Amino acid sequence: MPMTKLEPKYTLYDSIEQMLVPEILSELLNKTVTRVDRRPINEHSGMAGGQLSFVDTDGGRFVLKQMSISRDWVMYATQDHHCRAVTLWQYGFLDQLRPYLEHKIIACSRNGDGWAILMEDLTGHIYTWDKPITPDLVHLFLDRLARLHATFWEDPRLPETSLGLCSPTQLIGAISLELAQKNMYLAMGLLPEWIVGGWEVMETMLDKDVYEHMRNLTEDPRPLVRALSRYPYTLLHGDYRPENLAHSENPVALDWQGAVYSLMTIDLAWFVDGRHVWDTIGRKTAIRYYRERLENYLGVQFDDTAWQIMVELGTLVHALRFTFIYAYWYKHTEDLIERQINETKLMERNQQFRDGIRWLK
Repeated sequence: MPMTKLEPKYTLYDSIEQMLVPEILSELLNKTVTRVDRRPINEHSGMAGGQLSFVDTDGGRFVLKQMSISRDWVMYATQDHHCRAVTLWQYGFLDQLRPYLEHKIIACSRNGDGWAILMEDLTGHIYTWDKPITPDLVHLFLDRLARLHATFWEDPRLPETSLGLCSPTQLIGAISLELAQKNMYLAMGLLPEWIVGGWEVMETMLDKDVYEHMRNLTEDPRPLVRALSRYPYTLLHGDYRPENLAHSENPVALDWQGAVYSLMTIDLAWFVDGRHVWDTIGRKTAIRYYRERLENYLGVQFDDTAWQIMVELGTLVHALRFTFIYAYWYKHTEDLIERQINETKLMERNQQFRDGIRWLK
């Protein structure tokens, strides 16, 4: 696959302190800033280990995210030595999505052995599990997902090493039970504990053959990676769900730390698996609408059989990546409704996994 040398659009600051100097902020914001204070967001410590702070200035309030491969599980497990959430901004990829999908990043810097992202404060605009998304907004975010995928459809720049995107192999390996067991006592957020606890529940809740196949594929994903390589690749957000989406003036996608180049239906499967979809328009309707929008943006029509295979492969990858979350919270939630929902999701995985694994031959 030919590589295209990337040229940075933006320059990283050498440190957080340099980035937050009032004179620099005044230039970045195009307004006068004379006061800058930082304070941690105590109620939010990222699941993967990232740290968030408010940056209070006399020119407004902003959010600072700090991450390091030594403290962030997603970075560590996917060998993210470049901080892909930063490189996608630095090389101008995220700007290509404007104004249809905003990123709200103002500047980025190094931070010792890590990185920092300064962004607009979207408090009150980000969706959460208890903040419903209306059917109109579900359609809107599906449309923007299709536009994202169409924009970078088989873009030869995506595998460039300086961009540092996650590969399909790394994506699947990030939820390895063995990897999480080795590192669950390190300060890398909540995910290692959830992965280990989730696999324990999955062993008892899933059909035996499904559980064994899932374990095998996370330890040796080559059969799945080969199957994925038969179909088009594009830029995937990697964690396209309400908690990473916002809507102020335009739709916004946050937290690109899990960005990957692979089959587009991996992103789709994660988005349509949430309550915001099956409580509003339903999974089948959501998939059909996404397909219509993607075909419209690409100017192509997918073969029905190939489309079904791509959906089932994307769902298979999604099942590998996120079933542990439903399993972990099935055991740990005290909410009977949430427990029932998690149990239903676990039972669905048996058939979804069998539907997808047949295409690995």
